[in-house]
Amino acid sequence: MSRDVIVDEVRRVREQLVKRYGGLDGWIEHLQAMDRERARKAKRRTVKKLTANGRKRRTRAAKGKATRAIKAG
Repeated sequence: MSRDVIVDEVRRVREQLVKRYGGLDGWIEHLQAMDRERARKAKRRTVKKLTANGRKRRTRAAKGKATRAIKAG
């Protein structure tokens, strides 16, 4: 059976990462920290979209209520 170059490269890199972060548990903790940071950044991007130009965007429901109030009034 011939050796797969890609599989060998993945194993080599994985071993380097495990050593760099002090074992498998350390590497997993590092990955979890990266996931938490990515989630925080995604949440910030979402908030920025909602507060474009310094004001909160109105939802469809809010627009409908305002229209009904104007028509009724």
